[in-house]
Amino acid sequence: MSGRIRNFDDIVAPLGAERFRDEYLHRRPLYLEGTEDKFREVMNWEILNRLLGMTTIWSSRSLVLVLDRETVPVEAYASPAPGRDGGQVMRPDPVRVRKLLARGATLVANDIDQLTPELSTFARVLEETLGGKVQANLYMSSQRRQAFRVHYDTHDVFAVHVAGEKRWFVFEGRAEDPIAHPAFKNLPQEVHEKAKGALWREIRMTPGDLLYLPRGQYHYALAEDGGCIHIAFGVTYPIGIDVVSYLFERMVTDPLARANLPRGDREALATRLRELAARMTEILAEPRSLEDIERQMADFRWPRETYDLPRILEPEGQRFEVRGDGLRLVSQGGRFALVKSGTRQGVEVPRDMQPMVSWALERTAFTRAELDRAFFDRPAEQRAKFLRDMEKMAVLRLAV
Repeated sequence: MSGRIRNFDDIVAPLGAERFRDEYLHRRPLYLEGTEDKFREVMNWEILNRLLGMTTIWSSRSLVLVLDRETVPVEAYASPAPGRDGGQVMRPDPVRVRKLLARGATLVANDIDQLTPELSTFARVLEETLGGKVQANLYMSSQRRQAFRVHYDTHDVFAVHVAGEKRWFVFEGRAEDPIAHPAFKNLPQEVHEKAKGALWREIRMTPGDLLYLPRGQYHYALAEDGGCIHIAFGVTYPIGIDVVSYLFERMVTDPLARANLPRGDREALATRLRELAARMTEILAEPRSLEDIERQMADFRWPRETYDLPRILEPEGQRFEVRGDGLRLVSQGGRFALVKSGTRQGVEVPRDMQPMVSWALERTAFTRAELDRAFFDRPAEQRAKFLRDMEKMAVLRLAV
């Protein structure tokens, strides 16, 4: 298989997307061996060096070093520097970072899923397939040094191995749906050691391999002698607490929710709590709430739009969305008008524009090039005027 990732089947090859969803997603770990070049376009040493060389995009928050299971103090590898957006940041110093890496420190590059088109495409494929938000961190380790103790993650993990070799130790223990909250993030290490359970499997990962770990699955990893790189794509899904957040926004407008709670009267307080519970139940039972939550779930992903230059700067590359809901073109006595359904209000359409208006209303979107091909016999200025007039009437919107 080539190193180009086009869809989720490519990611979980040779298993396949359908079998992954049916047998593994949210259920159990999965290890898949891959060809050496499977993820080469996503990340390799050349790409990593190029990204790290963009020194002004990094700070001590986005680039972290870990040595022998302890986070390296920021002052040991970073210095104050002007931030790209003003203010000061602690910027990693390549010279000091290299020295620590030579001693066996692990480099953690956080939030890299937007830094290259290939990383963004990989993350977008996961989001569109799984319905969650995806964030990616890169880990570069060496010299058999363990960076992190046994732990679980508060999201599903797709560990993509791209360089060198690393041994993973995956345990049978699994925390029940942990989330990114201090109640789960700040547990003493002895709690994890006790909860990890027996070793499920020791895995030696090489370039092209993929390891899937459901949220809460206990594990740790250990690099071999040479340098190695893997990227952990974390997937976070909508949960019940998101519904609580939605309910908070709805309750803000409810006088009952804004009223002071009764003091000094336990029975009155109990009555108020029952009233609040009834009101919340009533809100969540509304069809609107179901529609709102479904919409939130459908939109639960990070924006990954691109600029698409220089295509959008050329007229033939422009794309228009048709906002024709409720609009119809009617004719009477040889005259034409655009009329909104349910009203008698209309806007007259010149006879020479009628074919283009009819053509546009039959579509949800079209490009300038498509319009030019369909009406090549019309003067260019007439086609341009049609677009300007339809935009002014809000029937068309330029999509960028």
